Amino acid sequence: MFYILAIGVYIVSMIIQARLQSTFNKYSKVRTTARYSADEAAEIILRDAEVRGLTIQPIQGSLTDNYNPRKHTINLSQSVYGSYSIAAIAVAAHECGHAIQDSKNWWFYRIRQFLAPIAGIASRGGVYIAMLGIIIMAGGSAAEAAGSYELGYNIITIGIIAYFVAFLFYLIMVPVEYDASNRALKIIKEMGLVGEDQVGDCKKVLRAAGRTYVVAMASAGVTLLRLFLIRGNRRR
Repeated sequence: MFYILAIGVYIVSMIIQARLQSTFNKYSKVRTTARYSADEAAEIILRDAEVRGLTIQPIQGSLTDNYNPRKHTINLSQSVYGSYSIAAIAVAAHECGHAIQDSKNWWFYRIRQFLAPIAGIASRGGVYIAMLGIIIMAGGSAAEAAGSYELGYNIITIGIIAYFVAFLFYLIMVPVEYDASNRALKIIKEMGLVGEDQVGDCKKVLRAAGRTYVVAMASAGVTLLRLFLIRGNRRR
């Protein structure tokens, strides 16, 4: 059942990634009926929200857009910065949504930022630590007599705890990303950054992106479950 679940999550992940790319490509080719480029729209949004001191700048890559609170920048990818497309406006507004979350000290966003620096280390380190525990436990009865069995079991537990930090980060990330998208859609509609008939298209772009974070959380959950199952089997 575990492997069926893992394969299912993997397949869904591939489908969602493909849909995100397809949706973004589709609406990257559709120009808005408003007169704002993505970077201009971002400036308007930040000014209206009274978020000051940020620099909006282009960066390399595709779908690499992000808000960097440490450097006080909103970074828009090559396909977004300067573009008048529906997809570009949606992405720029989403990143502004994160800047607004930061300016309002939204507690979910604060938790995510607190976990972010250690999540990557915990994700990789947790698995490696658990693998080390498995190796130590692999000696059978002789290892158990030498105390290595219990040591390995405890090391796996430490790995699980470490990986749980990464899972918690992905869990918190989902509401943070959806909130940023909801803020973006509200702002886009209220400020007329796209035509009235194009707001729904912006929603499609943002929802496609949001699903990738749900899948990331599910994938992390599957890995965490696998570590628990390994520890349980080794204990028996």
